[in-house]
Amino acid sequence: MDTSVVACHRYYGEQESQDDKVAYANWLSQAILDGRYIGLLAENNGEIIAGAGMAMLDWGPTRGDPNPYRGRIVNVFTLPAMRRQGIARSLVENLLELGEQRGIQTFSLATSEDGAQMYLQLGFLPYKNEMLRKLHCMGSKPTRAVMTRYGFTLHGEATSK
Repeated sequence: MDTSVVACHRYYGEQESQDDKVAYANWLSQAILDGRYIGLLAENNGEIIAGAGMAMLDWGPTRGDPNPYRGRIVNVFTLPAMRRQGIARSLVENLLELGEQRGIQTFSLATSEDGAQMYLQLGFLPYKNEMLRKLHCMGSKPTRAVMTRYGFTLHGEATSK
């Protein structure tokens, strides 16, 4: 798999630094070797026109799902001229099948508005209870405004010895 191609297409419509692309391509190479990533690419006359991947996340067993792994669908892209032909859908369907063959029962993803309808048709449902925290974006702690918005009250800090 051409990891540099996947690294260039992993963020839909967003710019990414060359350092980030190289770091991701390096991670991807090792993840493929370790069996933690499955990637599929579609070609037309020798040109890569679409791709999709699945990262196997070691999540641990959860209620109703004894398999410790989850499949995270990532890096789904189709060249603009090749969209609306079912290529991405076919790639994702194949990834879901490969995941199911490995016993994975829970799959997740993040989507753009453009892709949401396809994922709904494939059985994905919106999941509102997920949140994200990035240290480089907001410092080391959630702000009081964020905590208030979600109904949390700060009573103290946990410490470790």
